[in-house]
Amino acid sequence: MVEQEHAEKSALFALYAVSFLTSVGFGAFGLIVPLYMWGLGVSFSGLGLVFSVFGVAMGIAGIFFGAHSDIVGRKPYLILSLFLNSIVMLLYTQARTLIHFAALQALGGVYMALNNIVVPALITDLTRDAERGRKFGRLGGFGWMGVGLGYFAGGVFSEAVGFHWTFVSVSILGFTSCILVQLFIPSYSLSAGEAFNFSLLRGMPSRLKTWLIITFVTMLTIPPVEAMVIPLYVVGKLGVEKTVFGIFMAASYIMTSFTQFLGGNVADRYSRRNVASFFLLLSGAFIAFQPTVPFFTFFAFLYVLEGVGEGISMPSRNALTSSSARADHRGLDFSILNLAGTLGSTAGFIGTGLILDAAGFLYPFLIRAITYLVAAALIYLRSE
Repeated sequence: MVEQEHAEKSALFALYAVSFLTSVGFGAFGLIVPLYMWGLGVSFSGLGLVFSVFGVAMGIAGIFFGAHSDIVGRKPYLILSLFLNSIVMLLYTQARTLIHFAALQALGGVYMALNNIVVPALITDLTRDAERGRKFGRLGGFGWMGVGLGYFAGGVFSEAVGFHWTFVSVSILGFTSCILVQLFIPSYSLSAGEAFNFSLLRGMPSRLKTWLIITFVTMLTIPPVEAMVIPLYVVGKLGVEKTVFGIFMAASYIMTSFTQFLGGNVADRYSRRNVASFFLLLSGAFIAFQPTVPFFTFFAFLYVLEGVGEGISMPSRNALTSSSARADHRGLDFSILNLAGTLGSTAGFIGTGLILDAAGFLYPFLIRAITYLVAAALIYLRSE
Protein backbone atom coordinates (compact mmCIF):
# COMPACT_ATOMS: atom_id res chain seq x y z
CA MET A 1 0.00 0.00 0.00
CA VAL A 2 2.82 2.41 0.94
CA GLU A 3 4.67 1.58 -2.26
CA GLN A 4 1.50 2.15 -4.30
CA GLU A 5 0.92 5.55 -2.68
CA HIS A 6 4.54 6.50 -3.33
CA ALA A 7 4.22 5.45 -6.98
CA GLU A 8 1.02 7.48 -7.37
CA LYS A 9 2.64 10.57 -5.83
CA SER A 10 5.66 10.17 -8.12
CA ALA A 11 3.35 9.86 -11.10
CA LEU A 12 1.44 13.01 -10.12
CA PHE A 13 4.64 15.02 -9.66
CA ALA A 14 5.88 13.74 -13.02
CA LEU A 15 2.61 14.90 -14.58
CA TYR A 16 3.06 18.33 -13.01
CA ALA A 17 6.58 18.51 -14.45
CA VAL A 18 5.38 17.38 -17.89
CA SER A 19 2.56 19.93 -17.73
CA PHE A 20 5.08 22.66 -16.96
CA LEU A 21 7.54 21.70 -19.72
CA THR A 22 4.95 21.17 -22.44
CA SER A 23 3.22 24.41 -21.45
CA VAL A 24 6.48 26.32 -21.82
CA GLY A 25 6.59 24.96 -25.36
CA PHE A 26 2.92 25.75 -25.93
CA GLY A 27 3.39 29.35 -24.79
CA ALA A 28 6.39 29.88 -27.05
CA PHE A 29 4.63 28.19 -29.96
CA GLY A 30 1.41 30.13 -29.39
CA LEU A 31 3.28 33.42 -29.56
CA ILE A 32 5.41 32.78 -32.62
CA VAL A 33 3.39 30.55 -34.95
CA PRO A 34 0.70 33.07 -36.02
CA LEU A 35 3.37 35.74 -36.44
CA TYR A 36 5.59 33.29 -38.33
CA MET A 37 2.79 32.37 -40.76
CA TRP A 38 1.58 35.95 -41.09
CA GLY A 39 5.13 37.05 -41.86
CA LEU A 40 5.23 34.54 -44.70
CA GLY A 41 2.14 36.09 -46.26
CA VAL A 42 -0.69 33.95 -44.85
CA SER A 43 -3.92 36.00 -44.57
CA PHE A 44 -6.25 36.12 -41.56
CA SER A 45 -8.65 33.77 -43.35
CA GLY A 46 -5.73 31.47 -44.14
CA LEU A 47 -4.73 31.43 -40.47
CA GLY A 48 -8.29 30.54 -39.51
CA LEU A 49 -8.36 27.74 -42.07
CA VAL A 50 -5.03 26.31 -40.94
CA PHE A 51 -6.03 26.32 -37.28
CA SER A 52 -9.37 24.71 -38.16
CA VAL A 53 -7.46 21.75 -39.66
CA PHE A 54 -5.92 21.34 -36.22
CA GLY A 55 -9.40 21.03 -34.73
CA VAL A 56 -10.67 18.51 -37.28
CA ALA A 57 -7.66 16.22 -36.73
CA MET A 58 -7.98 16.61 -32.99
CA GLY A 59 -11.62 15.51 -33.02
CA ILE A 60 -11.14 12.50 -35.29
CA ALA A 61 -8.07 11.21 -33.45
CA GLY A 62 -9.59 11.75 -30.02
CA ILE A 63 -12.49 9.31 -30.37
CA PHE A 64 -10.27 6.36 -31.26
CA PHE A 65 -7.35 7.01 -28.95
CA GLY A 66 -9.45 7.98 -25.93
CA ALA A 67 -11.56 4.83 -26.06
CA HIS A 68 -8.51 2.65 -26.67
CA SER A 69 -6.69 4.13 -23.68
CA ASP A 70 -9.45 2.65 -21.50
CA ILE A 71 -8.18 -0.77 -22.60
CA VAL A 72 -4.39 -0.48 -22.90
CA GLY A 73 -3.82 2.25 -20.31
CA ARG A 74 -2.78 5.89 -20.55
CA LYS A 75 1.03 5.75 -20.64
CA PRO A 76 1.61 4.53 -24.24
CA TYR A 77 -0.56 7.27 -25.68
CA LEU A 78 0.95 9.96 -23.46
CA ILE A 79 4.43 9.04 -24.69
CA LEU A 80 3.18 8.96 -28.28
CA SER A 81 1.64 12.43 -27.94
CA LEU A 82 4.81 13.99 -26.55
CA PHE A 83 7.03 12.34 -29.16
CA LEU A 84 4.72 13.44 -31.97
CA ASN A 85 4.72 17.02 -30.70
CA SER A 86 8.53 17.08 -30.69
CA ILE A 87 8.69 15.87 -34.29
CA VAL A 88 6.08 18.43 -35.40
CA MET A 89 8.09 21.27 -33.84
CA LEU A 90 11.18 20.19 -35.77
CA LEU A 91 9.20 20.06 -39.01
CA TYR A 92 8.01 23.64 -38.50
CA THR A 93 11.58 24.76 -39.17
CA GLN A 94 11.10 23.64 -42.80
CA ALA A 95 7.49 24.82 -43.32
CA ARG A 96 6.98 27.62 -45.85
CA THR A 97 3.55 27.27 -47.49
CA LEU A 98 -0.10 27.06 -46.45
CA ILE A 99 -0.12 23.34 -47.31
CA HIS A 100 2.88 22.74 -45.04
CA PHE A 101 1.23 24.56 -42.16
CA ALA A 102 -2.07 22.72 -42.64
CA ALA A 103 -0.32 19.34 -42.59
CA LEU A 104 1.61 20.22 -39.43
CA GLN A 105 -1.52 21.55 -37.75
CA ALA A 106 -3.22 18.22 -38.52
CA LEU A 107 -0.37 16.34 -36.79
CA GLY A 108 -0.50 18.85 -33.95
CA GLY A 109 -4.20 18.14 -33.60
CA VAL A 110 -3.47 14.43 -33.09
CA TYR A 111 -0.91 15.33 -30.39
CA MET A 112 -3.32 17.66 -28.63
CA ALA A 113 -6.15 15.12 -28.77
CA LEU A 114 -3.96 12.57 -27.05
CA ASN A 115 -2.77 15.05 -24.44
CA ASN A 116 -6.21 16.54 -23.68
CA ILE A 117 -7.77 13.11 -23.22
CA VAL A 118 -5.04 11.10 -21.53
CA VAL A 119 -3.83 13.65 -18.95
CA PRO A 120 -7.21 14.43 -17.30
CA ALA A 121 -8.17 10.74 -17.47
CA LEU A 122 -4.87 9.83 -15.83
CA ILE A 123 -5.32 12.44 -13.09
CA THR A 124 -8.83 11.10 -12.46
CA ASP A 125 -7.52 7.51 -12.33
CA LEU A 126 -4.93 8.46 -9.72
CA THR A 127 -7.10 10.60 -7.40
CA ARG A 128 -10.27 10.52 -5.28
CA ASP A 129 -13.12 12.93 -5.95
CA ALA A 130 -12.58 14.87 -2.71
CA GLU A 131 -9.02 15.83 -3.71
CA ARG A 132 -9.43 16.36 -7.45
CA GLY A 133 -9.89 20.10 -7.17
CA ARG A 134 -6.44 20.48 -5.59
CA LYS A 135 -4.81 18.08 -8.06
CA PHE A 136 -6.32 19.77 -11.11
CA GLY A 137 -5.45 23.13 -9.56
CA ARG A 138 -1.80 22.13 -9.25
CA LEU A 139 -1.76 20.70 -12.76
CA GLY A 140 -3.25 23.91 -14.12
CA GLY A 141 -1.04 26.09 -11.93
CA PHE A 142 2.17 24.54 -13.20
CA GLY A 143 0.75 24.55 -16.71
CA TRP A 144 -0.13 28.22 -16.72
CA MET A 145 3.21 29.07 -15.15
CA GLY A 146 4.83 27.21 -18.02
CA VAL A 147 2.72 29.03 -20.60
CA GLY A 148 3.78 32.34 -19.09
CA LEU A 149 7.46 31.48 -19.21
CA GLY A 150 6.92 30.13 -22.71
CA TYR A 151 5.51 33.43 -23.92
CA PHE A 152 8.52 35.20 -22.46
CA ALA A 153 10.98 32.69 -23.94
CA GLY A 154 9.20 32.74 -27.29
CA GLY A 155 9.39 36.51 -27.50
CA VAL A 156 13.02 36.69 -26.44
CA PHE A 157 14.20 33.70 -28.50
CA SER A 158 12.39 34.73 -31.67
CA GLU A 159 13.92 38.21 -31.45
CA ALA A 160 17.41 36.95 -30.55
CA VAL A 161 17.89 33.81 -32.64
CA GLY A 162 14.85 33.69 -34.94
CA PHE A 163 11.89 31.37 -35.33
CA HIS A 164 13.97 28.36 -36.42
CA TRP A 165 15.82 27.82 -33.15
CA THR A 166 12.73 28.60 -31.11
CA PHE A 167 10.96 25.64 -32.74
CA VAL A 168 14.01 23.46 -32.06
CA SER A 169 13.99 24.46 -28.38
CA VAL A 170 10.30 23.59 -28.04
CA SER A 171 11.04 20.19 -29.59
CA ILE A 172 13.72 19.48 -26.96
CA LEU A 173 11.20 20.16 -24.18
CA GLY A 174 8.91 17.53 -25.70
CA PHE A 175 11.63 14.89 -25.79
CA THR A 176 12.50 15.66 -22.16
CA SER A 177 8.87 15.14 -21.18
CA CYS A 178 8.89 11.74 -22.91
CA ILE A 179 11.75 10.66 -20.64
CA LEU A 180 9.91 11.78 -17.51
CA VAL A 181 6.78 9.85 -18.47
CA GLN A 182 8.80 6.71 -19.23
CA LEU A 183 10.57 6.88 -15.87
CA PHE A 184 7.78 7.84 -13.48
CA ILE A 185 4.33 7.14 -14.93
CA PRO A 186 3.22 3.56 -14.15
CA SER A 187 2.11 1.22 -16.90
CA TYR A 188 -1.34 -0.22 -16.27
CA SER A 189 -4.43 -1.35 -18.10
CA LEU A 190 -7.93 -0.79 -16.89
CA SER A 191 -10.44 -3.42 -15.86
CA ALA A 192 -13.20 -2.48 -18.27
CA GLY A 193 -11.64 -3.98 -21.37
CA GLU A 194 -14.68 -3.06 -23.47
CA ALA A 195 -13.88 -1.86 -26.95
CA PHE A 196 -15.58 1.20 -28.33
CA ASN A 197 -19.04 0.79 -29.79
CA PHE A 198 -21.75 3.33 -30.47
CA SER A 199 -24.06 1.90 -27.81
CA LEU A 200 -21.72 3.38 -25.20
CA LEU A 201 -22.73 6.86 -26.38
CA ARG A 202 -26.35 6.22 -25.44
CA GLY A 203 -25.36 5.61 -21.84
CA MET A 204 -23.86 9.05 -21.24
CA PRO A 205 -25.07 10.63 -17.98
CA SER A 206 -26.98 13.92 -18.23
CA ARG A 207 -24.23 15.86 -16.47
CA LEU A 208 -21.75 14.77 -19.11
CA LYS A 209 -24.14 15.94 -21.84
CA THR A 210 -24.28 19.33 -20.15
CA TRP A 211 -20.49 19.53 -20.14
CA LEU A 212 -20.44 18.66 -23.82
CA ILE A 213 -22.50 21.79 -24.50
CA ILE A 214 -20.38 23.93 -22.17
CA THR A 215 -17.17 22.69 -23.78
CA PHE A 216 -18.43 23.36 -27.30
CA VAL A 217 -19.60 26.87 -26.43
CA THR A 218 -16.42 27.98 -24.67
CA MET A 219 -14.10 26.46 -27.27
CA LEU A 220 -15.80 28.44 -30.01
CA THR A 221 -13.78 31.43 -28.87
CA ILE A 222 -10.98 30.52 -26.43
CA PRO A 223 -8.47 28.97 -28.89
CA PRO A 224 -8.99 31.42 -31.79
CA VAL A 225 -8.84 34.49 -29.55
CA GLU A 226 -5.84 33.31 -27.52
CA ALA A 227 -3.85 31.76 -30.37
CA MET A 228 -4.71 34.12 -33.22
CA VAL A 229 -6.54 37.30 -32.23
CA ILE A 230 -4.55 38.48 -29.20
CA PRO A 231 -1.01 38.15 -30.71
CA LEU A 232 -2.15 39.88 -33.90
CA TYR A 233 -4.11 42.56 -32.01
CA VAL A 234 -1.32 43.46 -29.58
CA VAL A 235 1.68 43.11 -31.92
CA GLY A 236 -0.02 43.93 -35.21
CA LYS A 237 -2.54 46.64 -34.32
CA LEU A 238 -1.24 48.15 -31.08
CA GLY A 239 2.37 48.02 -32.30
CA VAL A 240 3.86 46.30 -29.25
CA GLU A 241 7.22 44.62 -29.83
CA LYS A 242 7.29 40.83 -29.68
CA THR A 243 9.69 40.84 -26.73
CA VAL A 244 7.48 43.22 -24.74
CA PHE A 245 4.41 41.19 -25.59
CA GLY A 246 6.19 37.98 -24.57
CA ILE A 247 7.26 39.48 -21.24
CA PHE A 248 3.72 40.69 -20.55
CA MET A 249 2.15 37.33 -21.38
CA ALA A 250 4.74 35.60 -19.22
CA ALA A 251 4.00 37.84 -16.24
CA SER A 252 0.22 37.54 -16.64
CA TYR A 253 0.24 33.75 -16.96
CA ILE A 254 2.64 33.30 -14.04
CA MET A 255 0.46 35.59 -11.93
CA THR A 256 -2.63 33.68 -12.99
CA SER A 257 -0.98 30.32 -12.29
CA PHE A 258 -1.05 31.13 -8.59
CA THR A 259 -4.80 31.64 -8.80
CA GLN A 260 -5.05 28.07 -10.11
CA PHE A 261 -3.43 26.80 -6.91
CA LEU A 262 -5.88 28.95 -4.95
CA GLY A 263 -8.77 27.80 -7.12
CA GLY A 264 -7.88 24.17 -6.47
CA ASN A 265 -8.17 24.64 -2.70
CA VAL A 266 -11.41 26.59 -3.10
CA ALA A 267 -12.85 23.83 -5.32
CA ASP A 268 -12.49 21.22 -2.56
CA ARG A 269 -13.97 23.45 0.16
CA TYR A 270 -16.90 25.24 -1.44
CA SER A 271 -19.55 24.58 -4.06
CA ARG A 272 -17.70 23.90 -7.32
CA ARG A 273 -20.76 24.94 -9.30
CA ASN A 274 -20.92 28.37 -7.64
CA VAL A 275 -17.18 29.00 -7.86
CA ALA A 276 -16.95 27.96 -11.51
CA SER A 277 -19.98 29.92 -12.71
CA PHE A 278 -19.29 33.15 -10.77
CA PHE A 279 -15.64 33.56 -11.72
CA LEU A 280 -16.27 32.55 -15.33
CA LEU A 281 -18.96 35.23 -15.55
CA LEU A 282 -16.53 37.75 -14.04
CA SER A 283 -13.90 36.88 -16.65
CA GLY A 284 -16.43 37.38 -19.43
CA ALA A 285 -17.17 40.89 -18.22
CA PHE A 286 -13.48 41.84 -18.38
CA ILE A 287 -13.10 40.30 -21.86
CA ALA A 288 -15.95 42.40 -23.26
CA PHE A 289 -14.06 45.64 -22.58
CA GLN A 290 -10.54 44.56 -23.64
CA PRO A 291 -10.63 45.96 -27.21
CA THR A 292 -12.68 49.08 -26.46
CA VAL A 293 -9.68 51.36 -25.78
CA PRO A 294 -6.73 50.91 -28.21
CA PHE A 295 -3.96 51.24 -25.64
CA PHE A 296 -1.80 48.35 -24.50
CA THR A 297 -1.90 49.25 -20.80
CA PHE A 298 -5.71 49.20 -20.82
CA PHE A 299 -5.81 45.82 -22.57
CA ALA A 300 -3.12 44.42 -20.28
CA PHE A 301 -4.95 45.43 -17.09
CA LEU A 302 -8.20 43.78 -18.17
CA TYR A 303 -6.38 40.70 -19.48
CA VAL A 304 -4.78 40.12 -16.08
CA LEU A 305 -8.16 40.49 -14.34
CA GLU A 306 -9.70 38.07 -16.80
CA GLY A 307 -6.94 35.59 -16.01
CA VAL A 308 -7.59 35.79 -12.27
CA GLY A 309 -11.21 34.82 -12.82
CA GLU A 310 -10.21 32.03 -15.20
CA GLY A 311 -7.61 30.69 -12.78
CA ILE A 312 -9.98 30.45 -9.83
CA SER A 313 -12.78 29.01 -11.95
CA MET A 314 -10.84 26.37 -13.88
CA PRO A 315 -10.05 23.77 -11.15
CA SER A 316 -13.74 23.67 -10.18
CA ARG A 317 -14.73 23.25 -13.83
CA ASN A 318 -12.17 20.48 -14.34
CA ALA A 319 -13.22 18.65 -11.18
CA LEU A 320 -16.90 18.87 -12.16
CA THR A 321 -16.10 17.61 -15.65
CA SER A 322 -13.99 14.68 -14.42
CA SER A 323 -16.68 13.66 -11.92
CA SER A 324 -19.25 13.54 -14.72
CA ALA A 325 -17.22 10.92 -16.62
CA ARG A 326 -18.05 7.21 -16.21
CA ALA A 327 -15.44 5.32 -14.17
CA ASP A 328 -15.07 2.48 -16.69
CA HIS A 329 -15.04 4.73 -19.76
CA ARG A 330 -13.12 7.84 -18.76
CA GLY A 331 -10.95 7.77 -21.85
CA LEU A 332 -14.00 7.54 -24.08
CA ASP A 333 -15.89 10.24 -22.18
CA PHE A 334 -12.93 12.63 -22.26
CA SER A 335 -12.53 11.91 -25.97
CA ILE A 336 -16.18 12.89 -26.54
CA LEU A 337 -15.59 16.09 -24.57
CA ASN A 338 -12.48 16.65 -26.67
CA LEU A 339 -14.56 16.17 -29.84
CA ALA A 340 -17.10 18.74 -28.65
CA GLY A 341 -14.26 21.17 -27.99
CA THR A 342 -12.61 20.58 -31.35
CA LEU A 343 -15.88 21.04 -33.22
CA GLY A 344 -16.27 24.35 -31.40
CA SER A 345 -12.70 25.49 -31.99
CA THR A 346 -12.80 24.45 -35.65
CA ALA A 347 -15.92 26.51 -36.26
CA GLY A 348 -14.41 29.26 -34.14
CA PHE A 349 -11.14 29.50 -36.06
CA ILE A 350 -12.91 29.64 -39.43
CA GLY A 351 -15.45 32.17 -38.19
CA THR A 352 -12.88 34.30 -36.38
CA GLY A 353 -10.64 34.47 -39.46
CA LEU A 354 -13.58 35.65 -41.55
CA ILE A 355 -14.62 38.17 -38.89
CA LEU A 356 -11.09 39.59 -38.65
CA ASP A 357 -10.92 40.07 -42.41
CA ALA A 358 -14.40 41.62 -42.59
CA ALA A 359 -14.88 43.57 -39.36
CA GLY A 360 -11.64 43.83 -37.38
CA PHE A 361 -10.74 42.94 -33.81
CA LEU A 362 -13.74 44.13 -31.76
CA TYR A 363 -16.24 41.38 -32.48
CA PRO A 364 -14.11 38.32 -31.56
CA PHE A 365 -13.70 39.70 -28.04
CA LEU A 366 -17.42 40.47 -27.68
CA ILE A 367 -18.43 37.05 -28.94
CA ARG A 368 -16.02 35.43 -26.48
CA ALA A 369 -17.61 37.38 -23.62
CA ILE A 370 -21.06 36.14 -24.66
CA THR A 371 -19.91 32.51 -24.74
CA TYR A 372 -18.61 32.90 -21.18
CA LEU A 373 -21.99 34.22 -20.08
CA VAL A 374 -23.77 31.24 -21.65
CA ALA A 375 -21.29 28.76 -20.14
CA ALA A 376 -21.59 30.31 -16.66
CA ALA A 377 -25.40 30.02 -16.83
CA LEU A 378 -25.20 26.36 -17.88
CA ILE A 379 -22.72 25.52 -15.12
CA TYR A 380 -24.90 27.14 -12.47
CA LEU A 381 -28.19 25.64 -13.68
CA ARG A 382 -27.26 22.18 -14.93
CA SER A 383 -23.75 21.02 -13.95
CA GLU A 384 -24.71 19.20 -10.71
